[in-house]
Amino acid sequence: MSTIKESLPIMLALANDRSELSRIQLASMLADVFLHSDTQLTLRETELVDELIDQLMSNSTQQVRVQLVEKFVDVARMPRRIATNLAKESLEVARPVLLSNPSLTDEDLIQIVENKDADYALAIAARARISEAVADALVTTGDVRVMREVAENLGAQISRRALDVVADAARYSVELRKPLLYRPEMNIDVALKLYWWIEQDLRRYSLKRFGISTGQIDEALATTIASFLNDHERQKSNDEVMAQVADWMEEHQAITPQVLPQVLRLGHFRLFNLLLARLSGLSLPLVDMIMGEVGGRGLASICRAIDIDKPSFVSLYLLSRGGKPGDQIVHPRELSFALATFDRMSPAIAQDLLRSWSANPDYFTKHREEAAAEERTIF
Repeated sequence: MSTIKESLPIMLALANDRSELSRIQLASMLADVFLHSDTQLTLRETELVDELIDQLMSNSTQQVRVQLVEKFVDVARMPRRIATNLAKESLEVARPVLLSNPSLTDEDLIQIVENKDADYALAIAARARISEAVADALVTTGDVRVMREVAENLGAQISRRALDVVADAARYSVELRKPLLYRPEMNIDVALKLYWWIEQDLRRYSLKRFGISTGQIDEALATTIASFLNDHERQKSNDEVMAQVADWMEEHQAITPQVLPQVLRLGHFRLFNLLLARLSGLSLPLVDMIMGEVGGRGLASICRAIDIDKPSFVSLYLLSRGGKPGDQIVHPRELSFALATFDRMSPAIAQDLLRSWSANPDYFTKHREEAAAEERTIF
């Protein structure tokens, strides 16, 4: 075949022959045309070749399609008209085209991501170059395998929107965290968003790379807890679910006296009692009893024992009333009584008291009865 003009009549004849052998021969000849680096087609020749491709693709069998891909050993040289057709075929046929053909446009790739299953998206995610628009479409599939492939692909351009999507998924998908944090596009805002979800070694990496301050870590903790509790808003009264939330917070070293007011402000009163039980070492039933008493003597003792300062105690005492049935207004004398208890109790005495209550809960019951008698004379 010395020129394209000599081969066109033969290809036209093969196109009119519907046999599989003719289709295979036509596929081979088309491959020869496009794999010759010196091939230059006129406008008319291009139109004729496009018609031949359309006929070939509309009438060929799976075997012909597979052989067509095999003929184009260098898939990058495959013309767009063939590539766009083969990219929508079975994954066996489509994968090499999706991986390597540069003539597929962003629009072509996004259409395939949106209309084919995740395995097609996975092949696209492994391309040598991926634009921001295609990366956005890939990560919004919600498939963790695809997200990880994008995150690990340094030839992908990842937008802030895509970073946020993958960061949200990385909260619950461990395999996404490291490749995402090592991305060149990563910034301190997204790193802080992930900080309280990731492992200790990745936290150390984030601190070193982004120079995160203590204040930013505290703010990130507050934001993370708010987001996490918002995910469990409908289950805030379910002790089993709240225990799982407390487990997560304990695992991430997030149970501190500082988070208690935030938990109450978000209306998670059962979780507050669970966290208070873990911080104080008391049983949950005993903490429930303490939080139900009038006067705040038990809460004052716990706060003193776990080194909560006076302003924080006032906040906890007032906020905790939201979890009690009926009137939630605090009488001024009740608050004064609670503050007096807090002021006259040292941390050492409070710790001894908690150990006594933990060893013998009946001791708290007796203490509560004595306190109630005293409170009746005050209120």
